[in-house]
Parts: sequence; structure tokens; C-alpha cells
Amino acid sequence: MTLQNTKISLLAHSKNMLLSAQRADWQRFSELDSEWLKMLETAVNKYGQQVEDISLELLADNVQIQELIEKEQRLILRNLQNDTKNMVSVKTYLK
Repeated sequence: MTLQNTKISLLAHSKNMLLSAQRADWQRFSELDSEWLKMLETAVNKYGQQVEDISLELLADNVQIQELIEKEQRLILRNLQNDTKNMVSVKTYLK
């Protein structure tokens, strides 16, 4: 794979990860994420600083992904808290 193809592949993979996170398709995100580190390490080991020019774009994607993950975690926590309150209410009612 050429340097240019490697850059395109990294950017496409990163954008697919971001798109999966935006869609809350966590199964797909997990599949893509499991390949990501190896792809990135391989590119850096092979091309070194030559892939640095796409690093800001990759970093921006990563920041957005992190924000989406944190938002999803807050939503899950809020739902868990609501479920817990509902369970307590049902237990109180049944007594």
C-alpha cells in the first residue's frame, strides 16, 4: 500500500468510526475500533512522520468520538438511575 493509500485508508476508517458513534451504532464502532490501533501503528511504523499531516484530522475525529461516548455513558447512567427509582417504587407498592 502506498503512503497516499495509507492516509486515505486511515482517514476513511476514522470517519467510519465517527459516523458509527454519531449513529450510536456501538456494535459497528466496536468492530472498527478493534482494528484501529493496529492500522495506526502499522502506518506510523512504516511511514513515520509522513503521516503526520493527517494527524489533526484524526485527532479531531477522536475528540468528537470521545464526546459522543461520554454523552452515551451519561444517557445510560441516567436510564439506570431512572430504572432503579422505578424498581424501588414498584417494591414499595408491592409491600
